[in-house]
Amino acid sequence: MEHEQPRPDGADLATAGCGWLLIVAVIALPGLVLNDGPLTAYMVVVGGVIASLWVRKRLRR
Repeated sequence: MEHEQPRPDGADLATAGCGWLLIVAVIALPGLVLNDGPLTAYMVVVGGVIASLWVRKRLRR
């Protein structure tokens, strides 16, 4: 096939996984600093969604 994209290798997956974890940690940091459980949980969910979109974009290149 002409437009077949190569499958991601281990380095791509490791980069995407570390990037996902970093994005979630940075976005959840205010809740952790303020020691606020509900805020931390909310920010982790928001960070997870944003990071998942970033990973999808990165792995489809």
